[in-house]
Amino acid sequence: MPDSPVIQTFELSKQFREVRAVDRVSIAVERGQVFGFLGPNGSGKTTTIGMLMGIITPTAGSFALFGASDAKGHLAARARVGATLETPNFYPYMSGRDNLRVAATIKDVGSDRIDECLEIVGLAGRGRHRFRTYSLGMKQRLALAATMLNDPELVILDEPANGLDPQGMKEVRDIIRILADRGKTIFLSSHLLWEVERMCTHVAIVRKGQVMKVGTVAEIVSEQVRALVRVEDTGALEAALADYPDATGVQTTDEGTVVSLKSDDLAGLNRYLAARGIYVSHLARHQQTLEDAFIELTQGDYGSMTEIAS
Repeated sequence: MPDSPVIQTFELSKQFREVRAVDRVSIAVERGQVFGFLGPNGSGKTTTIGMLMGIITPTAGSFALFGASDAKGHLAARARVGATLETPNFYPYMSGRDNLRVAATIKDVGSDRIDECLEIVGLAGRGRHRFRTYSLGMKQRLALAATMLNDPELVILDEPANGLDPQGMKEVRDIIRILADRGKTIFLSSHLLWEVERMCTHVAIVRKGQVMKVGTVAEIVSEQVRALVRVEDTGALEAALADYPDATGVQTTDEGTVVSLKSDDLAGLNRYLAARGIYVSHLARHQQTLEDAFIELTQGDYGSMTEIAS
């Protein structure tokens, strides 16, 4: 008999007065997945995690952790979970190692894993240094070490790379890969699309509290056939594409004009344009990114991608 999903939600919802922060979310996270819960700030990601961790009470719907769906089962299941929900309140005057000792006491687990956890996050050489001397990236990595103290089967991370510079993001990404290689199931929320695409095996794209699409990253980014077209007169190209029956969308980018198509008949598109007197200097299959998929699914509800990823 196959294992139950590590996380499963059934039309999970949360209403805050007039605001429906989470709206009938149904997802399943299987053992061993690195599952990205992707959406802009305010899309219900943190609220969903809060319900899974017992911090927020659902308005409607339900969820299961490791197959347990009642309050008693949730309590037992959470002993198998490690979570970083916000910046931890570490003591600035204490060393990283001593802060982990305090965290281990609070979690009611032994301190024998402290050295291993510091090694995993790359802080073995800085464990005796005071927390206040740590960079933002080091502080985030110490938070990940604290998350790992109870050797959890499921790791839940809320915006783990938020506010970090590129090097800090890479360090967090490398840690997540190490944990995945050790068989951990990882559920992380993020609004950083490029990071999710690099880290995750599966993703749910959420908008205004609703799940718009769920699948593997590869499925989502390869679902739509897209072509990159370059011509001298982009206005004439866009006018011609408006009448092309196989075109489902047109987007102007710095690279050229990206056309979403119903099929991969690029030769047919070339013939059509040539018949209209439009001769292309470049026509090739264009690989969709998670950012492209996100824009298509949200239909511009959240403005530009600069705003989304800020």
